[in-house]
Amino acid sequence: MNKLPLLSKEDVTDPALKEKWESYSFDLALFHAWAHTPEAFVAYTGFNRTVWTEIEGGMPLLLKEIAVVQASVLAKSSYEWGNHGRGMIRRGGSQKQLDALIAGDTESDLFSSVEKLVIQFTTEVTVDAKPTDKTLAVMADLFTSKQIMDLTFAIGAYMLNSRCANLCGLENGDDKAYN
Repeated sequence: MNKLPLLSKEDVTDPALKEKWESYSFDLALFHAWAHTPEAFVAYTGFNRTVWTEIEGGMPLLLKEIAVVQASVLAKSSYEWGNHGRGMIRRGGSQKQLDALIAGDTESDLFSSVEKLVIQFTTEVTVDAKPTDKTLAVMADLFTSKQIMDLTFAIGAYMLNSRCANLCGLENGDDKAYN
């Protein structure tokens, strides 16, 4: 077996999971993966929504999207970089920037110095589990601790999302089967 199967909504018997799943106006292939663990699905989808809620003094959503795409590329999850690449473009990024991230061209002139810093921070957090002292110092010069933690929650969430998607063999475009 090279992947876990996806569950259908009809497979679900847990009432809290059914209610949570039905509360969404859309269906994601990833929901069909998360359905294996009803308690985690309910709790985690609530948390995951907070990553994309614009909070006062939080990290700008475009920078979060860039970070999520980078973390997803590093996790080899086309499912997540596909979904959030489209989100990155909707929030002001470009297709050329997305293509550069997917190709690993993180130093491209397509990115501003701030975007490059966020990409570097994301890479270090994803690969080494923490940023270097130098990277964190530069981040702290530009962003508040709240913004840095907000960004770190987004990176961590999408590292997990990428791993769940990969475990179930999800690829870019798989949501089309459910919407």
